[in-house]
Parts: sequence; structure tokens; C-alpha cells
Amino acid sequence: MTPRGLLARGAAALTAACALVLLAPAGASAHPLGNFTVNRYDGLIAAPGRLGVDHVEDLAEIPATQAGPDVERLGPAEWARRRCERAALDSRLTVDGRGVALTVRHSGVRVRPGQAGLDTLRLECRFTAPLPDSAPVRVGFRASGASAGPGWREITARGDRTTLTASDVPEESASRELTRYPQESLSSPADTASASLRVRPGGPALDRDRQDAPAASVLPRGADRWTRALDSLVARRHLTLGFAALALVVAVALGAGHALAPGHGKTLMAATAAARGGGARLKDVLPMAASVTVTHTLGVVALGVLVTAGSAATPSVVAWLGVAGGALVTLAGASLVRRALRNRGHGRTHAHGHHHDHDHGHGHDHPHEHGPHTHT
Repeated sequence: MTPRGLLARGAAALTAACALVLLAPAGASAHPLGNFTVNRYDGLIAAPGRLGVDHVEDLAEIPATQAGPDVERLGPAEWARRRCERAALDSRLTVDGRGVALTVRHSGVRVRPGQAGLDTLRLECRFTAPLPDSAPVRVGFRASGASAGPGWREITARGDRTTLTASDVPEESASRELTRYPQESLSSPADTASASLRVRPGGPALDRDRQDAPAASVLPRGADRWTRALDSLVARRHLTLGFAALALVVAVALGAGHALAPGHGKTLMAATAAARGGGARLKDVLPMAASVTVTHTLGVVALGVLVTAGSAATPSVVAWLGVAGGALVTLAGASLVRRALRNRGHGRTHAHGHHHDHDHGHGHDHPHEHGPHTHT
């Protein structure tokens, strides 16, 4: 890639990262599985004499942004064809233990609006491979991208005028072929990378009129009127001085609102102030606030750099950054607990018994006479 192209990709990636961070509270709906994910579905259809594979990839905002320069350079059709060919080569199909090549019969890509004015991509491929049509066979399939980063991986299998006498994958897609992810499964997404089938000839024809929602019927994410208006404002490419000033004001306002949202180190800052007691001053809390600001900004810059480099390890690096951040917060919390325990030890009251002898050097006694007290 030329330096100019790399610079353009870097600017786009950094803009994408900043937009996703700043506009997240604005009401736009992010990808259900996260902005970094590439989610995959493979639907196996065993028919007389052949096996069909419907391969689908749902690229969230960040990987779609990374693919953007290649899509623009090659054109959507050629980009989809090449990506489908790579997926077919990366997939593994065996029939009775013998490897069989998959052939790409169809390829296409759809662009769908995502979060913060960014697009997502939906790649659709159709693979085929020959099957014996006169005897039962064992079919093994391993999907492409099985060792890729985080995301949804799903495989289904059905028979068309054949019968699946054994299968370790379901017939119906829980995500409706990556068009509607079940909310109850988002915390532990499907991770099926292989399938094993036994197929014999004969059986009912496949019902093509399934109730699965087609991809085109999926509403754009963040489709409310105000969010889409803000997205279109962010996505503008022709800038004027007035627009730049307005964008700066909007960015400051969004950043301030984002900082007021839960998190962002406010718990640590409050704990630091509480540890100082009533004598907490601005200089006690300001270093912690500054560190939160700097690390938050550097995190966005690091995200942009990783996306610019096109690193496939971006999701893993981000995950490890989260682990490192959690470790730092744990250390800070342990330090505050230690300080609180030390202050508690210093604040304990100590009882001191003092015996005082009062020597009156007057040489005489002081008698005290107490008269009777009459209580009426």
C-alpha cells in the first residue's frame, strides 16, 4: 500500500475509533456482538449429488472500516468474490474421510448503516461440492475463520431430498443467519466451528419458504431520526470553516457528556477524596483525574493505530488492554484500602491513667463542713 493510501486508511480508522467512542452515548445502537467482531454463519444443505454451503460474514464497524479501502479499490463485486474464494479455501470438507474442494457459485456484499455514521458489511457466498448420491456418506465440515478473533460462529445442517441420520449441529439458525442475534445469547455467543453429519439418499424436499427474516429486512442499527441526522452530520466529507467550528463545539459537548457517564475513573477519584478525609483538596484528586484523561485519550489513539495497521490481533490487544486496566484499578484500590487501614490504626484512642498528688504547701488543713440538707 502506498504511503498516501496508508495515511488515508489511518485517518479513516482514527476517525472511526473516535466516532465510536464519542457517539456511543448518543443513542445509536452498536453491533450486538461489538464493533470489532466478524461474525460467521455456514448453512449446510445436503442434496442428491451435491452439498451446498451458504456462507455469511457480518463485519461490524471496525473491520468494515478496515476493509473499506480494498472495497473502494476493487469494487464491491470483485472484493466479495475474492473474499468468498478465500473463505472457500480456508474451509475444510471431507466426504468419507476424503478431502473435497469447495467451489464458489455466488458472491455478493451488502452495505448497511452502522454506528456513528459508519457502515457494516454483510458478505454472502454460496459454495458447492460433489456428494455420492447412491449410498450413505459421512460428511465433516470445518468453517473458515475458526481460529479468528471474537465473534459469533454458527453452523446449521439440513437435508434436501436426503435424510440426515446423524448431525451434531441444529437445523435452524438461532441468529436467523446473522440477521437477528438472540439477546439471551449475547454474553456467551455461539462458537460452533465444525460439523459432523451422516447423510443417506431419500427424504422430503427442503421447504424453501422458511420464516427466517431476510437480510434486507433488517433495520439499520440506530435508525431513529435524531441519531441518523447526527450520523449524516459526522459522515460529511466536504468541510467548511463554519462546519469545522460547529463540529468542534459538538465534539466538546459530546465529550463532556461522555465524561459524565458512569465509569471513567470517577469511583477511583471519589475514593481518593474520601481517603483524604475532610482535608481533601483539588491537588489530591487532580492527578488521578489527569491520569484518567490521558489514558482514555491514549486508548483511543492506540485503537486508531491498531485499526490503521490492519492488525487481525486488534480485538485481542483491546481485550488485554482491558485486563491491564482492571489490574491497575485493583492495585489502586488495594493502595486505598491499605491507606485506610493505616489511618484507622493512627486514629485509635489511647487511654492514659494519670495519678496526681496534690501537695498543698500551706501547712494547714482545709476542713469542709457539710450541713444537713433538708428535702421537702
